[in-house]
Amino acid sequence: MSHETAGSKRVVISGYYGCGNAGDEAVLAGIVSSFNSLVGNRVELTALSQNPDETRRLHSIQSQNRMDLRTVKRQIASSDLLISGGGSLLQDVTSLKSLLYYLYVMRIAAAKRVPYMLYAQGIGPLNRPISRKMVSAVANRAASITVRDTGSLGLLRSIGVNRPPIEVTADPAFALTPDTDCTDRVISEALQDSESPTSGRKMIGVSLRPWGDPANSPIDTYLRLVEKIQSHTGRTCIILPMHHPDDLDFSDRLNAKARTQVPVVRERLTPVQALAIVSRLGCVVAMRLHALIFAARAAVPAFALSYDPKVTELMKLIGAEENVADWNDFDPDDVAVRIANLVSNSVSTSEALNAHSANLEKRALRNCEIALELIGSKPSSS
Repeated sequence: MSHETAGSKRVVISGYYGCGNAGDEAVLAGIVSSFNSLVGNRVELTALSQNPDETRRLHSIQSQNRMDLRTVKRQIASSDLLISGGGSLLQDVTSLKSLLYYLYVMRIAAAKRVPYMLYAQGIGPLNRPISRKMVSAVANRAASITVRDTGSLGLLRSIGVNRPPIEVTADPAFALTPDTDCTDRVISEALQDSESPTSGRKMIGVSLRPWGDPANSPIDTYLRLVEKIQSHTGRTCIILPMHHPDDLDFSDRLNAKARTQVPVVRERLTPVQALAIVSRLGCVVAMRLHALIFAARAAVPAFALSYDPKVTELMKLIGAEENVADWNDFDPDDVAVRIANLVSNSVSTSEALNAHSANLEKRALRNCEIALELIGSKPSSS
């Protein structure tokens, strides 16, 4: 096996990177941060990305085109480990094609006799029998598996994954620390200087996403919810798009129907910048998983509109399962009252979240520790 740097270890990372999704970029940023924290630059990381130039710029690591299969095979063949994940890669809700791609990348590693690891994955849903069979076959050949929630563990066991060790850890984004240099500027621009950026702690972040049948989108219900939240709490809502351009377009559709415009963070932020913005808020109301993860990481109270089991699993993980409503079947008045109660008890909620955040940071780093064990590299002495 050849390496670009003699004696160095090489790890290739496969995921939904370079596609404009802040959540997946937070996953990669968390993986990179974990390796930097534990071994500095002693392991060479290469991410397979839809936009390699952007990935190099954003994460300061090597990157190659994930759709250039000849290059993908070459990169994996010359590596010591393939990391698949994290994120929700092994699911068939968005498309079967996506699932087949990520399984194929791991099959390349198996063919090249390179160990591969499922890294902090959120498994499922797997609605098709063929999906469950294929995931089981590939996962059973993995060198190690970590998952970010107990639901993913249960699903893997239910489809017959029993050979590699499986450990419940945490999403890699819990290893991130915020970049606070941008916060005042970004909040001021979103508010168009209508309020002082120092009022951020009083604001409520809202992170929605298009989902389901566009013809039956509950956008009117979301708009009523935003209006009711502001009415019940007396606080300004600010919209946090997590996937560009989809969430930004969705926010514009919402504002097109609003009597009073809701401020929108239009800038495409890095993961640590988005975390910094969330850390300045008084509460977060979100469909997007990583908006909720950022809130938990920053010990900011959060309320989830769940569109996927992964959202509910996260809220259980942080002891906030009571702060959840179904994305497509909720009463805006009822949810707004629940959010107002959450805001009024924010001090005690934040204290509890602080304890969860510290524990989840350790569990996020555990993913990297396992990867390092697989390649025989020891963490740097602290």
